[in-house]
Amino acid sequence: MIRNLIILCVVSVAVSGCFDKDIFPDSPKITFEEIKFIDTELTDSLKLTFSFEDGNGDVGLEGGQDLFKPYQIYNFVMDSEDSVVFISQDPSSIAFPLYSVPVLIDQLDGEIAYFFFPDEKVLFSETDNRPAYSCDSYEIIEFDTVYVARNEFYYNFHIEFQKKIAEDTYEPINFRQIFNSQDCSLGNFNGRIPYYDPDGKSGTITYTMLSLLFRLGLQDEVRAKFYIYDRALNKSNEVFTPDFFLSDITVNK
Repeated sequence: MIRNLIILCVVSVAVSGCFDKDIFPDSPKITFEEIKFIDTELTDSLKLTFSFEDGNGDVGLEGGQDLFKPYQIYNFVMDSEDSVVFISQDPSSIAFPLYSVPVLIDQLDGEIAYFFFPDEKVLFSETDNRPAYSCDSYEIIEFDTVYVARNEFYYNFHIEFQKKIAEDTYEPINFRQIFNSQDCSLGNFNGRIPYYDPDGKSGTITYTMLSLLFRLGLQDEVRAKFYIYDRALNKSNEVFTPDFFLSDITVNK
């Protein structure tokens, strides 16, 4: 079911900290430390290292535990009669307005089950705002294509690669466009930093991205923009790596 998370892209995270008792703001502050490309015969990896400070010491999510609201992967878009909305559904059969409803994906009797919570619904649209098909807005469940609203907080680490097109001018790199694919995993290098020790208010994180896409998608001069959320959903500052060519940061193994 959760096939969109990473197919061609694999992410791992290493964390370390000094567990000091300094007083920091509740919103995390991050600082770029290093980026390097590991060139191997089997799998290439891009390693991004950054340091953080967080007054609450609540950086990180707990794997299979943090799948409930507010960390769910997406919400169902449902009508006012608590019915899910499909891509090809006749508008006359939809009871407007539309609502965004949290979803928990679990197993029941060995089968994937979807539990939604209509008591927690939030107004989504007064009108029919269904876009054309894309994996960003729809999820194929069994034989139906269901309208969904992706949850920004499912990932607590967000990264975007940007191509330099002029001095101080950049544009996001669209890996799906490069490879002419609707696969949401292409170029999705966001991930879930594992739960950090609650006494760890500062430390260093190395975020590793394994992929065959880097050599083709990062051929130009590029940079990366990244940020994190803590468990309280406080967003950090956005940080940019220095501009780089892949060859300049390559370490041969």
